[in-house]
Amino acid sequence: MENKITFFPFLRYAILALILLHLPGFTLVYINGTVSSLLSYMSYGLILLYTITTGKNGNSYPMLLLGILYFTISSLTDQSYMPDFLLFAIIVVKYFIIIIGGYEVMRNTSRTEIWVFMLIGALSILGNMFLFNNPIQDNGRYSGFYLDPNNAGLICLMGFSLSYMMPKRFKLLGKIVFTLLGLFTFSRTFIVSWIVINVLSIKLSIKNAKMLGLGFALLSALLVYNEFLPSKNRRLEELGAMISGNEKKAQNLSKDSRFETWGRFYDFLLDKPFTGNGYNAFTGKGVAPPVGVHNTYLLIWGEAGIAPLLLFLIYLASLLNKSYYYFKKIPHVLMMTLALSLFLLTNHNFFTTDYSLLLILWLHIQISKENESSKTVNLPSKDLKNQ
Repeated sequence: MENKITFFPFLRYAILALILLHLPGFTLVYINGTVSSLLSYMSYGLILLYTITTGKNGNSYPMLLLGILYFTISSLTDQSYMPDFLLFAIIVVKYFIIIIGGYEVMRNTSRTEIWVFMLIGALSILGNMFLFNNPIQDNGRYSGFYLDPNNAGLICLMGFSLSYMMPKRFKLLGKIVFTLLGLFTFSRTFIVSWIVINVLSIKLSIKNAKMLGLGFALLSALLVYNEFLPSKNRRLEELGAMISGNEKKAQNLSKDSRFETWGRFYDFLLDKPFTGNGYNAFTGKGVAPPVGVHNTYLLIWGEAGIAPLLLFLIYLASLLNKSYYYFKKIPHVLMMTLALSLFLLTNHNFFTTDYSLLLILWLHIQISKENESSKTVNLPSKDLKNQ
């Protein structure tokens, strides 16, 4: 029994480190493909081992059904953009290992443990700035282990939301650290989501409004710092132009607008709204190259039709509704669900981004636990005695 107690947390931490810190993807870019493949297959192997040894105690059936609908419909409707069968099969198997086995990993993971891994992931942004910075590729934006500023911004938002539930000595420090590191991604999605979360936090206490002021102070400090740099950060210049009302400079923001990116795919959506255009059709190598749709909702609709999209929207709406119901008790769950929902407006790799899948599973589990707790509290006294 003692070996089990010491072994299982170690195994779970290894899985969390590999996936939540995106180590396979990071090593692919900064080390080599061999190490990346080894870490990738190790993560799935460890999940299978963990699930077999601990047993199954639940599932996220909406995510299982979503995977079945998405992969089945998108692979049958059109194979023009499909990878070879073996690669596609591996992608599908990996998804279901995460959803089925990852559920057990996240069921036994506390919010403090998630917070610690989010902190380590966020601190990798500093590493990106000083240790593995590529000025040409990074373009003045930083993403740490996550290779994409919006993805790194999501990690900072998750950690920021969890900070509301940390002990007092870590609460303010966590909020400041995640805010500052999130700002270094220069992600507009991060800034919008951060504002939404902070406005929502005022519902808990009016004192939380102070964080809005502190966040804008940090952003202002970055804008001032940018003025003294020999080569100014373009995204900071654009944000500064918006704040100062300089319309000419601010217009640059719309040049790479997500709305323009999405607009390139609307005709294909309307052409096959019920069956979709096939797997990979809305990626950079699909119907409108060279860039993908950068929107998970449009990706699901465009590749597999309206049925899986409606299922996913209903699932997210359910998570948002239930997390709002429990907001006073577990406010971080609503904050994290909102942040993830907004993030999916700018990301089209949801089905292969394992840390996003684990995070949505964890949110599902937290709500399920509250549902079970409420049912127990509301049981008649006779039923409680019988238990």
